[in-house]
Amino acid sequence: MVDHPSESVNHWLGVWEVNSFHACRAELGEGRRAWAETAMYALARAEAAGLDAVTANVSRFNLRAYLIDSLGSTRSPLLNPDALAMDILSALPVDLEDAAEWAIDWRQRPHKQIRALRQCKNLLAPAQIIRSRLSATPTARALDQWLALRARLP
Repeated sequence: MVDHPSESVNHWLGVWEVNSFHACRAELGEGRRAWAETAMYALARAEAAGLDAVTANVSRFNLRAYLIDSLGSTRSPLLNPDALAMDILSALPVDLEDAAEWAIDWRQRPHKQIRALRQCKNLLAPAQIIRSRLSATPTARALDQWLALRARLP
């Protein structure tokens, strides 16, 4: 039996790639938002079809950070740096205290912990792009703590 293409992770990742590519084309101006929204929909469908959440979030957060940086911030969830910061923090697979402890001797840690630290580093990459656009909130302070730790993560 062959799966229907619309139920395939690869189908939706293909849709994501095309739409995220167009969302990054500066010459499309404000039209990039529509491409980005379609890309986000496709990524959500890929996740529903089996794409792991961390991989989806890394892609999702990177596109949002790029768009915030190039189009500016708005109150819409897609282009709101404070909303993105909250989403990044909530997606991290471990808490700050554990990550800081594990980072000290990460080479001697079990594979599962090293992988979690690497996922944190990847998920935090877009935060560096949007940091200057964040409001002075507890979320921004928490993100600053993570960003200080990020350089020590594998």
